[in-house]
Amino acid sequence: MLSKPKFVWLGVHSEKVLEIMRKNEPAELDVYYAHSKTDKLEHLELLKDAEYVSANGIKLTDEYIMAAPKLKLIQSWSAGTDAINTALLKERGIALQNGVGFNAQAVAEMTVLLMLAANRYVSYVDRSVRKGKWLKVEMREKCHSVYGKTIGLIGMGHIGRIVTKYVHGLDCKEVIYYDPFRLSEEEEQRLNVTYMPLEEVIRNADILSLHCPATPKTEKMIGKEQLASMKRDAILINTARGKLVDEPALIEALQNGTIRGAGLDTYSPEPPAADNPLFQMDNVVLMSHGGGAVIENVEPRVKHVYDCCLAFERGEEIPKKYIVVPRPEN
Repeated sequence: MLSKPKFVWLGVHSEKVLEIMRKNEPAELDVYYAHSKTDKLEHLELLKDAEYVSANGIKLTDEYIMAAPKLKLIQSWSAGTDAINTALLKERGIALQNGVGFNAQAVAEMTVLLMLAANRYVSYVDRSVRKGKWLKVEMREKCHSVYGKTIGLIGMGHIGRIVTKYVHGLDCKEVIYYDPFRLSEEEEQRLNVTYMPLEEVIRNADILSLHCPATPKTEKMIGKEQLASMKRDAILINTARGKLVDEPALIEALQNGTIRGAGLDTYSPEPPAADNPLFQMDNVVLMSHGGGAVIENVEPRVKHVYDCCLAFERGEEIPKKYIVVPRPEN
């Protein structure tokens, strides 16, 4: 009997998530799971004859890629693939595909959560109430609403469009956006958004939210100069990638009152160092890069990973939106 292609989940998950993953295992693949997030020897042993890999929380370094001589495809279950050396993949004839769109709903929810939480200083008030401090009078002059505000989005892809719908539902004043690929006039009217150059979005937003990939062009796109041009009462939201923000410049801006606050789900590096000054600030709300991490999202993402791997194995056409590095031509 012919052996089945080996598929490896390079990540560590809770038993409830593993149950969903196992339930959806296709009969055509021989599926393996990592048991440790830090056991390098285990990872290398899993990879040495793997043909398909999905990395979830364990970084596919160059060493790991080189340790997988049979590898055909890396299939991400999220949109971001910036941590993988695509040049090395092309050199070795390994394809790379993603799960663009599958996280959009959950990440958009996280974005709005951080907008509301940062505007209301939720983390600070929660800590204070637990310590017996009642801050109603103090917070009245500090807290802000989303309604009536100008929301600035950098990036108008799947997530940005859902965020737009949500903040219109909260009666924001307007949504302005920048994206290198501007929407059509009809789409802008349908979404009720206004295009502006990047600098104008940054300058005019009461809440500035980032929704673009990490690339050499976008790295540290929000730095000291951009933060200085924001409104002093503005807040910055980042549920995209930590590399988009010059973190030391952001810390300085938060300390100096250059901007009022921030809501962050991503950092550079991750996780942040234990002595990161952000941990001591009352005007920030911090999450742990879990924008897409909701239980309802697990099964659709798992099915997408398996479906894409099976389609690849059969030589079937893959939708272009999922292809980062195409399969090598024979």
